Amino acid sequence: YQRRVRETCPFPMADPGAWKRAGRNHTFAPPQHANTNGNTSQSSGRKGGGRKGGGRKGGGRKGKGNRSGPQYDPTTPCGYFMAGHCRYGGGCKLQHSAEWAMRIRDEWLDPEDLDLKQAVREAADRILGPEMVTDSQMFPRVLSERMAGEPVPDYAAGEENGTRWLLVLDLEGKDEITEFPVIVLDLERGCEVGRFQSYVRPIHLFDGCELNPDSPADPFPEVLAKFDQFLKDTVGISLHDVGSPGSAARFLTCGDWDCKHVHSQCQICGVDTPTAFRAWVNVKRAWSDGLGGDIRGMKSMLARLGLLDAQGGVVHGFHHLGMHDVENICRCVLHLCKLGVDCWSPNGSLRR
Repeated sequence: YQRRVRETCPFPMADPGAWKRAGRNHTFAPPQHANTNGNTSQSSGRKGGGRKGGGRKGGGRKGKGNRSGPQYDPTTPCGYFMAGHCRYGGGCKLQHSAEWAMRIRDEWLDPEDLDLKQAVREAADRILGPEMVTDSQMFPRVLSERMAGEPVPDYAAGEENGTRWLLVLDLEGKDEITEFPVIVLDLERGCEVGRFQSYVRPIHLFDGCELNPDSPADPFPEVLAKFDQFLKDTVGISLHDVGSPGSAARFLTCGDWDCKHVHSQCQICGVDTPTAFRAWVNVKRAWSDGLGGDIRGMKSMLARLGLLDAQGGVVHGFHHLGMHDVENICRCVLHLCKLGVDCWSPNGSLRR
């Protein structure tokens, strides 16, 4: 479990009215699925409604406009299916294959293992078919890489605010968490030192639904316990020490939504929110503070790094797959480190 599928079929709730009751500003962006009338539909929006977290001051869009939702690569594993249930069933345009998802996961957890990369290629041909593999141009795009850059210049500056390890997190699942992936970046060494991924079984979201018997998902409290042990084994600290006075580790996310969503999930599960998730680094604010510009999302940063293709797609990984999004966030962080940007003090909190 110590070394995870961007949400795919968003908001898989049996009650259609839940879409409207989810929140005043919540708009959702599922991939195109069949309606009951046989047509296809696509909503626009982000994980939790509106912008996931502000870049510079102000936040929010100036006008709603007519924006289409995010586009999903049809070869992407379905995250809700892997968490236990996809409300779209056979109408889902993503992949309902536990084997395919786990091959992607295994290779992500150990990106330097060439045998695991070959296993992904073989699974793609067998499960997706050579034609889809070729048409989607998935290789080597979907294969993971070890995150390594350069040590932070004059690392003593980073020690002033106590930050050595950044726990790069990108959750999946709108109403409840369905995936919890983390890469631990060591600022002193300028590289990753460990990976963790787990699919998460929602507490109430799948009530009354038939569950996927091949789902490896665990309840969120169990995932936190496993992540706590992972941190102890990897950097010698407990999850409950992260973010406390004198701690050298803190979470980094692409926005404010993720850690707030942990707080919501803990309330659903009836457990206390660990201190680690009460304050964090929002990389969009760190980028804006260090380099300037209005950073609206991960793609804003990737575009500045030349890591989008001609169609605006990411050149590394499956966009909207948690594991791969974490990698791309790490690429942005390492770029800031290379330029000597030292903005790793918390700039987001539950109170903000």
